[in-house]
Amino acid sequence: MTPKIFTSLEREEMRIKMLDAGFSLIKEYGMTHTSVDKIMEAVGLKKSTFYNFFHSKEMFVYEIILLQREKFWKHFDTVLSGREKVSVSEGKELLRTLFCNPNSIYQHLTQEDENKLQAALPKEYFIDDNKEKNAANALLGRIEGIQSDIDYKLIANLMKILAMVQEGKDVLHEDALDRTLDALFDLMFSFIFNESR
Repeated sequence: MTPKIFTSLEREEMRIKMLDAGFSLIKEYGMTHTSVDKIMEAVGLKKSTFYNFFHSKEMFVYEIILLQREKFWKHFDTVLSGREKVSVSEGKELLRTLFCNPNSIYQHLTQEDENKLQAALPKEYFIDDNKEKNAANALLGRIEGIQSDIDYKLIANLMKILAMVQEGKDVLHEDALDRTLDALFDLMFSFIFNESR
C-alpha cells in the first residue's frame, strides 16, 4: 500500500493536532510521562508518523512552547483591537498571563523537564540576547507608560525567574506562592513602567 501524501495544509493541521494533544497530555501526566506512544494514540496516528514532524520529544515540547507564543501574540493583537498600544493595566495583565495562565506550558514543566530540554536542544534555542531583546521590544513597545531606559537583560532574567518559580513550585511554600508571584511581578513592573518609579 502506498503511503498517503499529505498536502501542506493537512500536514500543518496534523502538526497542530499533535501539539495540542501533547500539551493536554503534559498537563495530565507531566513531560516525563507523556510518551510519543500516548501522543500518537491520542491523535489516532502511528508512532512512526511523529518522527516525520519532530526529530525528538524535546523538539516537540519546544514546538509547543513556540505554538503557545504564537497564540499569545494573537491574544495580544485581540487586546490591542486596532489600537497602537495597550494601557499600562492591560500590559501588566498580559505580562501576568505569560506566566500565570493555567494554559501556559510553564505551569506544567518541572526544573528537571527544563534541564532535559536544555540538554537535548541547541543552546541558541534558549539564550539569545538579540532574540530576547527583540521579543521584549515587540511586546513592551506596544504598551503605554514604558520606561525609556529599560535594562532588557534584567527584565529577561526576571521573566526567567518567574518561569522557574512556575517550574519549581513543588519545592516552594504553596500557601505563599501567589504572594511570591505578586512580589516578583511588582519588582519586574518597577523596572518596566514609569508609574512604578
